[in-house]
Amino acid sequence: MINYFRILGVKASANEDEIKKAYKRLSNKYHPDKLLNLTEDEKEQAGAQLQRVKEAYDVLSDAKKRAAFIKDFNNVIVPDPTAAMKELWDSYYPSVKG
Repeated sequence: MINYFRILGVKASANEDEIKKAYKRLSNKYHPDKLLNLTEDEKEQAGAQLQRVKEAYDVLSDAKKRAAFIKDFNNVIVPDPTAAMKELWDSYYPSVKG
């Protein structure tokens, strides 16, 4: 399961203002207009990260979605540890394919 708090770089106890600030900071960092000197592959990776940031903000900025996410996240059982480890690896090393 994707940890939206980790994607935005905020604590689970973050308030709406902290979530919004993190979203703005990251969306500026990964926005295509800000990535003029990168290769096409790097721009593609940044675009994928921007989508994750938008998804995280969409969930964490909505009180009902956030409550459901926290409930699900606290009750998660990892059915496929290999896939979970791959997701974790990809979150830290997105440019490494494999």
